[in-house]
Amino acid sequence: MNPTRTAADQARPVVAIDVDGVLNPDHPPTARHLGYHRHHYDGPDPTGRHVCGEVWLHPDHGTWLTELARRTDLVWCTSWGTIAATWIAPRLGLPTDLPVIDTGPGGIRFGRQLKLAALYRAIGERPVAVLDDEFGGRDHAEADDRTARGSATLLVPVNSVTGLQREHIDQITRWLDQTTTDGGLPQVPGGALPCPTAPDEDDASPDEGWDLSVGDPVLRKSRLLSRQCATCIFRPGNPMHLAEGRLRDLVAEARQNESFVVCHDTLPYHRDADVKPAICRGFADRYSTQALQVIERLFGFIEVDPPGEDPTSG
Repeated sequence: MNPTRTAADQARPVVAIDVDGVLNPDHPPTARHLGYHRHHYDGPDPTGRHVCGEVWLHPDHGTWLTELARRTDLVWCTSWGTIAATWIAPRLGLPTDLPVIDTGPGGIRFGRQLKLAALYRAIGERPVAVLDDEFGGRDHAEADDRTARGSATLLVPVNSVTGLQREHIDQITRWLDQTTTDGGLPQVPGGALPCPTAPDEDDASPDEGWDLSVGDPVLRKSRLLSRQCATCIFRPGNPMHLAEGRLRDLVAEARQNESFVVCHDTLPYHRDADVKPAICRGFADRYSTQALQVIERLFGFIEVDPPGEDPTSG
């Protein structure tokens, strides 16, 4: 991400795209009549199981979505997973590196489209328009609540028989015209897990309101240590004297939450209240969680040196 871009650019709205029922309608006779082209897919599904079948894609869809990409960040939000980026995108003339939200199978349960929870976690507070053919009865109310909290949210139902139509693009365009962003730094999915081994951490009261955000409000990027700190929990020899199994549990929790670990040396109650929290380099070098992937693709990192260390030291 270019640091010279404006704050509004850095918090651009997201357009989340489903495939089946949106780009690939489920009624072939209607699809053929509307100008869709038939493609044959023969390969793995997102679970690795071999599948084959027909996929109907419209040549105009890539052009329409490219129009939205001038003002938004497109992401895939579909059970197709990464196959949407590697197989669907090139057939529509879209970039093959658009972010893919790990949504699982999706579907409606208890009045909710299951994919939306993963999407909202991934994009944080950014405005979002969602193109999907299935929404639950509670989804629109929750979208309204999200909008009321300052994150404009538009759910765009698409008829699965006809798929994406120009009217849906126009609806999003009008929404974009009406939507203003405050330039705030979006939150990353899952939240960060601080390393819980800093000296005297038990004395830090949660009521003191420590800010563990790794976002840089000026550059609109997320802080990542340029190298492991001297007492990184991932260094050999256990320099932080963690209890047996504590590192394993910490990593497991961060990975389960699709999050990351904040370096203990950058916690405000550890060494210096003026030090800003940053992502642990040891964790980032070893694991690629959803949070780290989304930050890299949509926001970017700003590398900072460990506090109090000579930048030329190893």
